[in-house]
Amino acid sequence: MIKDILVFLDDGKSNHDRVNSAVELAIRHGANLTGAVLASMKPVHAPAADEKAVARMGERMAEKTLDHFSTVARDARLEASTLTIYGDSAASAVKLAHYARNYDLVILRQPNPARDNYARMQELAKQVLLLGGRPVYFMPYTGSSKTPVQRVLIAWDGTPSVSRSVHDAIPLLRKAKDVCILVVESKKQQTEKQEVLVESLVKHLQHHEIKACMRKVNPGANSVSAVIQNQVSEHNVDLLIMGGHGTPTLKQKVFGTVTKNLLSSMIAPVLMSN
Repeated sequence: MIKDILVFLDDGKSNHDRVNSAVELAIRHGANLTGAVLASMKPVHAPAADEKAVARMGERMAEKTLDHFSTVARDARLEASTLTIYGDSAASAVKLAHYARNYDLVILRQPNPARDNYARMQELAKQVLLLGGRPVYFMPYTGSSKTPVQRVLIAWDGTPSVSRSVHDAIPLLRKAKDVCILVVESKKQQTEKQEVLVESLVKHLQHHEIKACMRKVNPGANSVSAVIQNQVSEHNVDLLIMGGHGTPTLKQKVFGTVTKNLLSSMIAPVLMSN
Protein backbone atom coordinates (compact mmCIF):
# COMPACT_ATOMS: atom_id res chain seq x y z
CA MET A 1 0.00 0.00 0.00
CA ILE A 2 0.98 3.62 -0.50
CA LYS A 3 0.20 5.56 2.66
CA ASP A 4 2.96 8.18 2.77
CA ILE A 5 4.22 10.19 -0.21
CA LEU A 6 7.14 12.63 -0.21
CA VAL A 7 7.24 15.13 -3.08
CA PHE A 8 10.22 17.36 -3.89
CA LEU A 9 9.25 20.99 -4.54
CA ASP A 10 11.03 23.87 -6.27
CA ASP A 11 10.23 26.94 -8.38
CA GLY A 12 10.70 25.23 -11.76
CA LYS A 13 7.95 25.19 -14.36
CA SER A 14 7.32 21.47 -13.77
CA ASN A 15 6.48 22.05 -10.09
CA HIS A 16 2.80 22.70 -10.85
CA ASP A 17 2.30 19.32 -12.53
CA ARG A 18 4.42 17.61 -9.89
CA VAL A 19 2.23 18.91 -7.08
CA ASN A 20 -0.97 18.04 -8.93
CA SER A 21 0.30 14.52 -9.63
CA ALA A 22 1.30 14.06 -5.99
CA VAL A 23 -2.12 15.24 -4.85
CA GLU A 24 -3.88 12.90 -7.30
CA LEU A 25 -1.77 9.95 -6.15
CA ALA A 26 -2.42 10.75 -2.50
CA ILE A 27 -6.18 10.94 -3.08
CA ARG A 28 -6.24 7.76 -5.14
CA HIS A 29 -4.30 5.75 -2.56
CA GLY A 30 -5.62 7.40 0.59
CA ALA A 31 -2.10 8.54 1.45
CA ASN A 32 -0.61 11.29 3.56
CA LEU A 33 1.42 13.85 1.62
CA THR A 34 4.60 15.73 2.55
CA GLY A 35 6.17 18.50 0.48
CA ALA A 36 9.93 18.95 0.82
CA VAL A 37 11.98 21.92 -0.32
CA LEU A 38 15.71 22.73 -0.16
CA ALA A 39 16.34 26.06 1.55
CA SER A 40 19.66 26.42 -0.27
CA MET A 41 18.21 25.99 -3.76
CA LYS A 42 19.01 28.96 -5.99
CA PRO A 43 15.79 30.48 -7.40
CA VAL A 44 15.29 30.40 -11.18
CA HIS A 45 15.43 34.18 -11.60
CA ALA A 46 18.07 34.93 -8.96
CA PRO A 47 20.43 37.61 -10.33
CA ALA A 48 24.17 37.47 -10.01
CA ALA A 49 24.60 38.60 -6.42
CA ASP A 50 26.59 37.86 -3.31
CA GLU A 51 26.09 34.49 -1.62
CA LYS A 52 24.20 35.92 1.35
CA ALA A 53 21.67 37.66 -0.91
CA VAL A 54 21.12 34.48 -2.95
CA ALA A 55 20.74 32.49 0.28
CA ARG A 56 18.02 34.87 1.52
CA MET A 57 16.24 34.63 -1.83
CA GLY A 58 16.42 30.84 -1.63
CA GLU A 59 14.83 30.76 1.80
CA ARG A 60 12.05 33.12 0.70
CA MET A 61 11.45 30.96 -2.36
CA ALA A 62 11.27 27.87 -0.13
CA GLU A 63 8.63 29.50 2.10
CA LYS A 64 6.57 30.63 -0.89
CA THR A 65 6.76 27.20 -2.52
CA LEU A 66 5.64 25.43 0.66
CA ASP A 67 2.77 27.91 1.14
CA HIS A 68 1.51 27.17 -2.38
CA PHE A 69 1.81 23.42 -1.79
CA SER A 70 -0.11 23.65 1.49
CA THR A 71 -2.88 25.64 -0.18
CA VAL A 72 -3.28 23.09 -2.99
CA ALA A 73 -3.30 20.19 -0.54
CA ARG A 74 -5.81 21.94 1.73
CA ASP A 75 -8.12 22.68 -1.20
CA ALA A 76 -7.97 18.97 -2.06
CA ARG A 77 -8.84 18.14 1.58
CA LEU A 78 -5.65 16.21 2.07
CA GLU A 79 -3.68 15.69 5.23
CA ALA A 80 -0.35 17.24 4.27
CA SER A 81 2.80 18.41 6.00
CA THR A 82 5.89 20.34 4.90
CA LEU A 83 9.61 19.88 5.30
CA THR A 84 12.40 22.41 4.82
CA ILE A 85 15.85 20.91 4.39
CA TYR A 86 18.88 23.05 5.15
CA GLY A 87 22.50 22.59 4.13
CA ASP A 88 24.64 22.81 1.03
CA SER A 89 24.21 20.65 -2.07
CA ALA A 90 25.84 17.51 -0.65
CA ALA A 91 24.37 17.74 2.84
CA SER A 92 20.81 18.47 1.69
CA ALA A 93 20.87 15.54 -0.77
CA VAL A 94 21.86 13.11 1.99
CA LYS A 95 19.26 14.57 4.36
CA LEU A 96 16.49 14.18 1.78
CA ALA A 97 17.59 10.57 1.19
CA HIS A 98 17.38 9.87 4.92
CA TYR A 99 13.90 11.40 5.16
CA ALA A 100 12.83 9.34 2.13
CA ARG A 101 13.33 6.10 4.05
CA ASN A 102 10.09 6.64 5.94
CA TYR A 103 7.87 7.08 2.85
CA ASP A 104 6.26 4.61 0.48
CA LEU A 105 6.93 6.74 -2.60
CA VAL A 106 9.25 9.67 -3.35
CA ILE A 107 8.46 12.05 -6.21
CA LEU A 108 11.42 13.89 -7.74
CA ARG A 109 11.87 15.82 -10.96
CA GLN A 110 14.05 15.00 -13.93
CA PRO A 111 17.21 17.17 -13.87
CA ASN A 112 16.94 19.98 -16.40
CA PRO A 113 20.18 20.42 -18.41
CA ALA A 114 19.20 24.01 -19.22
CA ARG A 115 19.35 25.07 -15.56
CA ASP A 116 22.47 25.82 -13.57
CA ASN A 117 21.35 23.37 -10.87
CA TYR A 118 21.50 20.40 -13.28
CA ALA A 119 24.50 18.76 -11.59
CA ARG A 120 22.92 19.29 -8.18
CA MET A 121 19.65 17.66 -9.27
CA GLN A 122 21.55 14.72 -10.73
CA GLU A 123 23.38 14.21 -7.45
CA LEU A 124 20.14 14.58 -5.50
CA ALA A 125 18.52 11.85 -7.60
CA LYS A 126 21.50 9.53 -7.14
CA GLN A 127 21.62 10.01 -3.38
CA VAL A 128 17.89 9.49 -2.88
CA LEU A 129 17.98 6.33 -5.01
CA LEU A 130 21.17 5.00 -3.42
CA LEU A 131 20.55 5.90 0.22
CA GLY A 132 16.77 6.23 0.44
CA GLY A 133 15.87 2.62 -0.25
CA ARG A 134 12.45 3.65 -1.54
CA PRO A 135 10.90 3.81 -5.04
CA VAL A 136 11.46 7.11 -6.83
CA TYR A 137 8.88 8.54 -9.22
CA PHE A 138 10.64 10.92 -11.63
CA MET A 139 8.52 13.61 -13.30
CA PRO A 140 9.70 15.20 -16.59
CA TYR A 141 11.09 18.72 -16.19
CA THR A 142 8.86 19.79 -19.09
CA GLY A 143 5.84 18.91 -16.97
CA SER A 144 3.41 16.03 -17.32
CA SER A 145 -0.34 15.69 -16.96
CA LYS A 146 -0.32 11.88 -17.20
CA THR A 147 -2.50 11.31 -14.14
CA PRO A 148 -4.21 9.23 -13.04
CA VAL A 149 -1.81 6.45 -14.05
CA GLN A 150 -3.74 4.15 -16.39
CA ARG A 151 -1.19 2.80 -18.90
CA VAL A 152 2.02 1.33 -17.47
CA LEU A 153 5.01 -0.07 -19.34
CA ILE A 154 7.53 -2.28 -17.52
CA ALA A 155 10.97 -2.34 -19.19
CA TRP A 156 11.92 -5.83 -18.04
CA ASP A 157 15.38 -7.36 -18.34
CA GLY A 158 15.19 -9.78 -15.44
CA THR A 159 17.73 -7.93 -13.25
CA PRO A 160 17.37 -7.48 -9.47
CA SER A 161 17.04 -3.72 -9.99
CA VAL A 162 13.94 -3.86 -12.20
CA SER A 163 12.47 -6.65 -10.07
CA ARG A 164 12.65 -4.35 -7.05
CA SER A 165 11.08 -1.53 -9.06
CA VAL A 166 8.17 -3.71 -10.20
CA HIS A 167 7.42 -5.01 -6.73
CA ASP A 168 7.59 -1.52 -5.21
CA ALA A 169 5.14 -0.38 -7.91
CA ILE A 170 2.50 -3.08 -7.26
CA PRO A 171 0.08 -0.62 -5.57
CA LEU A 172 0.24 1.55 -8.72
CA LEU A 173 -0.10 -1.45 -11.04
CA ARG A 174 -3.22 -2.65 -9.25
CA LYS A 175 -5.01 0.60 -10.03
CA ALA A 176 -3.84 0.83 -13.66
CA LYS A 177 -6.09 -0.26 -16.53
CA ASP A 178 -3.33 -1.39 -18.90
CA VAL A 179 -0.04 -3.00 -17.82
CA CYS A 180 2.43 -4.32 -20.40
CA ILE A 181 5.84 -5.96 -19.91
CA LEU A 182 8.37 -5.02 -22.58
CA VAL A 183 11.40 -7.22 -23.27
CA VAL A 184 13.94 -5.76 -25.68
CA GLU A 185 15.82 -8.74 -27.08
CA SER A 186 19.19 -7.03 -27.37
CA LYS A 187 22.32 -8.59 -28.83
CA LYS A 188 23.94 -8.61 -25.38
CA GLN A 189 21.03 -10.55 -23.94
CA GLN A 190 21.06 -13.03 -26.82
CA THR A 191 24.85 -13.49 -26.64
CA GLU A 192 24.84 -14.10 -22.89
CA LYS A 193 21.66 -16.18 -23.22
CA GLN A 194 20.12 -14.34 -20.29
CA GLU A 195 16.98 -15.92 -18.93
CA VAL A 196 14.60 -13.04 -18.20
CA LEU A 197 11.69 -15.29 -17.12
CA VAL A 198 9.09 -12.82 -18.36
CA GLU A 199 6.37 -15.49 -18.44
CA SER A 200 6.96 -16.08 -14.72
CA LEU A 201 6.53 -12.36 -14.09
CA VAL A 202 3.19 -12.35 -15.91
CA LYS A 203 2.00 -15.23 -13.73
CA HIS A 204 3.35 -13.61 -10.56
CA LEU A 205 1.52 -10.36 -11.27
CA GLN A 206 -1.69 -12.34 -11.85
CA HIS A 207 -1.35 -13.59 -8.27
CA HIS A 208 -1.45 -9.92 -7.26
CA GLU A 209 -4.63 -9.44 -9.32
CA ILE A 210 -2.71 -7.57 -12.03
CA LYS A 211 -3.34 -8.61 -15.62
CA ALA A 212 -0.31 -7.83 -17.77
CA CYS A 213 0.39 -8.31 -21.45
CA MET A 214 3.82 -9.30 -22.76
CA ARG A 215 5.63 -7.68 -25.67
CA LYS A 216 9.00 -8.78 -27.06
CA VAL A 217 10.82 -6.46 -29.48
CA ASN A 218 13.94 -7.02 -31.53
CA PRO A 219 15.76 -3.66 -31.54
CA GLY A 220 17.55 -4.20 -34.86
CA ALA A 221 19.94 -1.29 -35.32
CA ASN A 222 18.23 0.79 -32.61
CA SER A 223 19.50 1.20 -29.06
CA VAL A 224 17.56 -0.32 -26.17
CA SER A 225 16.70 3.13 -24.82
CA ALA A 226 15.38 4.23 -28.25
CA VAL A 227 13.13 1.16 -28.43
CA ILE A 228 11.75 1.82 -24.96
CA GLN A 229 11.17 5.48 -25.76
CA ASN A 230 9.35 4.58 -28.97
CA GLN A 231 7.12 2.14 -27.09
CA VAL A 232 6.29 4.80 -24.50
CA SER A 233 5.30 7.25 -27.23
CA GLU A 234 3.48 4.75 -29.46
CA HIS A 235 1.31 3.39 -26.66
CA ASN A 236 0.78 6.72 -24.86
CA VAL A 237 2.26 5.35 -21.65
CA ASP A 238 1.53 7.16 -18.37
CA LEU A 239 4.33 5.55 -16.36
CA LEU A 240 7.51 3.67 -17.26
CA ILE A 241 8.89 1.24 -14.69
CA MET A 242 12.54 0.24 -15.01
CA GLY A 243 15.71 -0.62 -13.11
CA GLY A 244 18.31 1.98 -12.31
CA HIS A 245 21.64 0.18 -12.58
CA GLY A 246 23.54 -2.97 -13.35
CA THR A 247 26.18 -2.88 -10.60
CA PRO A 248 24.54 -1.72 -7.35
CA THR A 249 27.77 -1.83 -5.31
CA LEU A 250 29.34 0.99 -7.30
CA LYS A 251 28.02 4.50 -6.69
CA GLN A 252 29.08 5.62 -10.15
CA LYS A 253 26.92 2.83 -11.62
CA VAL A 254 23.70 3.81 -9.83
CA PHE A 255 22.44 4.93 -13.28
CA GLY A 256 23.13 2.50 -16.11
CA THR A 257 23.54 3.60 -19.74
CA VAL A 258 19.93 2.92 -20.70
CA THR A 259 18.67 4.66 -17.56
CA LYS A 260 20.83 7.73 -18.22
CA ASN A 261 19.54 7.99 -21.78
CA LEU A 262 15.89 7.68 -20.74
CA LEU A 263 16.21 10.12 -17.83
CA SER A 264 17.77 12.70 -20.15
CA SER A 265 14.90 12.47 -22.67
CA MET A 266 11.83 11.66 -20.61
CA ILE A 267 8.39 12.02 -22.20
CA ALA A 268 6.54 10.27 -19.37
CA PRO A 269 7.14 9.74 -15.65
CA VAL A 270 9.65 7.00 -14.73
CA LEU A 271 9.62 4.90 -11.57
CA MET A 272 12.71 3.07 -10.37
CA SER A 273 14.11 1.60 -7.16
CA ASN A 274 17.57 0.73 -5.88
